[in-house]
Amino acid sequence: MNLQTFELEREMLDHHFAETVTPDREKLLTCIQCGTCTASCPTAYAMDYTPRQLWRLIQVGMREAVLNSTTFWLCTSCYSCTIRCPRGIALTETMSSLKRLAMAEGIRGRERIARFYKAFVETIRRHGRMHEVEFIAIYLGRKDPFSLLERAPLGLALWRKGKLSLIPIEMKRKNDLAILFRKVAELEGQK
Repeated sequence: MNLQTFELEREMLDHHFAETVTPDREKLLTCIQCGTCTASCPTAYAMDYTPRQLWRLIQVGMREAVLNSTTFWLCTSCYSCTIRCPRGIALTETMSSLKRLAMAEGIRGRERIARFYKAFVETIRRHGRMHEVEFIAIYLGRKDPFSLLERAPLGLALWRKGKLSLIPIEMKRKNDLAILFRKVAELEGQK
C-alpha cells in the first residue's frame, strides 16, 4: 500500500480548483470516499493516486499534486466509475477536464502520456475508431521514428495472423463523430 502524507499549508491549497475541473462542483464535494470508482477502474492499479484519492485531493484543493499525477492520463474513459458512483458524480468528465487543463498549462513530466492521448484522439477523429497502425505511427513516429523499426517484427507477426489491419476500417456514421468533435471544440473555445 502506497501511503503518502502531505504537509498542508494554506498557500498550497486552491479552493476554487474543483470549480475549474468538474461540471458540477457541488456533486464532487459530496463524494463520500466509498472507493466504488477505484474498484470499478480497470487502470487503477497503474495510477499513482487511485481515483478515490484523486477526488479527495481535488476536494481539498491540492491543484499541483493533482495536475502532476498520472491518474487522469491513464483514464480510459470507460465510464465505469461514473456509472457506478452512488452520488452520480461526473467522474469521467472530470478526468477529461484534467487532461485538457494539464495540456493547456503545459504541465511537464508527462509528455509521453500526453503524446499517447493526443495520438489516440487524432486516430479516432480521423477514422471514427481505433486504427492501431496509424496510432503507433503517430505516437512513436513523431518522437522517435527509429523505434518503429524495432517494433516492425511484432507488427508483421500480428498482421500475418490477421490481428492487425493495415487498412483502417472506417466508421459508417463518421460524420456524427465529426459533429461531436466540433461541439467539444466549441465548448472548449477552440473553434
